[in-house]
Amino acid sequence: MVAASLFRYYVIAGLINTTVFAFLLVTHKKITSTVILLIGFMLLISFQALLNAFDSRNFFMNYPNLSRVSWLQLSLVGPLIYLITKKISNGPGRWQRKDALHAIPFIASLCILLPWFLKPTAEKLQLLHHFDVVSLQDFGWLNQANLLLIIGYILLALWHQHQYKKALKSVFSDIEKRKLQWIRQFLYLTLGVVLISALGFYGRKWDIPVLTNFYHYNYIIIVAIVYWLAYKLLTSPDIFWQMTAIDNPKKYEKSGLREEELHAIYKSLLQYMETDKPYLETDLTIFKLAESLKFPRHHLSQAINTKSGKSFYDFINGYRVEEAKRRLKDPGFSNFTIQAVAFDSGFNSKATFNAAFSKFAGMTPSAYRKLT
Repeated sequence: MVAASLFRYYVIAGLINTTVFAFLLVTHKKITSTVILLIGFMLLISFQALLNAFDSRNFFMNYPNLSRVSWLQLSLVGPLIYLITKKISNGPGRWQRKDALHAIPFIASLCILLPWFLKPTAEKLQLLHHFDVVSLQDFGWLNQANLLLIIGYILLALWHQHQYKKALKSVFSDIEKRKLQWIRQFLYLTLGVVLISALGFYGRKWDIPVLTNFYHYNYIIIVAIVYWLAYKLLTSPDIFWQMTAIDNPKKYEKSGLREEELHAIYKSLLQYMETDKPYLETDLTIFKLAESLKFPRHHLSQAINTKSGKSFYDFINGYRVEEAKRRLKDPGFSNFTIQAVAFDSGFNSKATFNAAFSKFAGMTPSAYRKLT
């Protein structure tokens, strides 16, 4: 009983804090589609946890119109997770028409549950009087479908993150700060919680003693995730408001550029790389390089991809590795540490430098220095 009371206080505190945080965010920060989705997700999860914490006969006899609201809310969890991942990865942008397709699970669930919601309060109370019998319906096909839907959407979000990581290399020469590893952590953590919820769900459905405890108390982790998201918003606001949209390089495949035009662009690029050494700029992007060369960005991207057979990321870091090799051989840099050579060569991360050097030189930087 004490544990249940503490759990309820914890969930109530989570909902109150999330509401206050959402209000402060709306009144003091720039509102984008990403922020709206995050606020919606945090409030939804907090309220879902509240309904779960007070899942008892007395509660729903006092508030009968809240019964089965949690069923409906579940249909929003998966789509929100996916859309948040998509918006953060691709940049806030505007709402797209196809985003509305993700409302279909909610609309379908609402249509199924509408007969219950439209019942008079007195009729609901009469049915809820037999709470144990009514509670068995919580484990019916609709909630099982919503559970599978959430898992499917999380897997879809993980696939989108994989594609995003690949797309980064077509735009940026350094991706360490843009990998958004925390999103993958969030997705894996959420997937783990959902799987624990599934164990608790079927533990209650089939009356398996140990697993039944998972049904309620996994929401402790869920509320903790909400706090974590709030922390990310407070400490890394640039993640949500300054992301650069990343183009799909496949759309350049049919640009209509003739072979001689591509060759001319690539020749100009190589000459510029040798004379001006733009790769020494740590935050070089395809946008900056295209602006310097006065070429359309998509034409430059196509020239790099087709002529070098590399992504922009590998193309630039290949030059940086060659610069580092020259410096490691040069006696004038013998008193420089390998990390100093890496940063002077245009790298912004020791991990990126080591990985790129091993890839292009076939050995580690320290091993290469010993050979000279």
